[in-house]
Amino acid sequence: MRKLNSILLMVLGMLAFYQYRYRLMNVVLSQPNIRHFFIQLSMRIPFIREKFMFRAFR
Repeated sequence: MRKLNSILLMVLGMLAFYQYRYRLMNVVLSQPNIRHFFIQLSMRIPFIREKFMFRAFR
């Protein structure tokens, strides 16, 4: 019974996260330090960096 409750809670949490994913992302990325960290992290990925540079300096 306890395992069933845990699984049910996890599924409901995932559904809530999925439903409000953009709102949560906006709240998280509205923090300047966290936004700066994610930008630095994404610029280390070559594919994303090349796409950004192509669009920015076209």
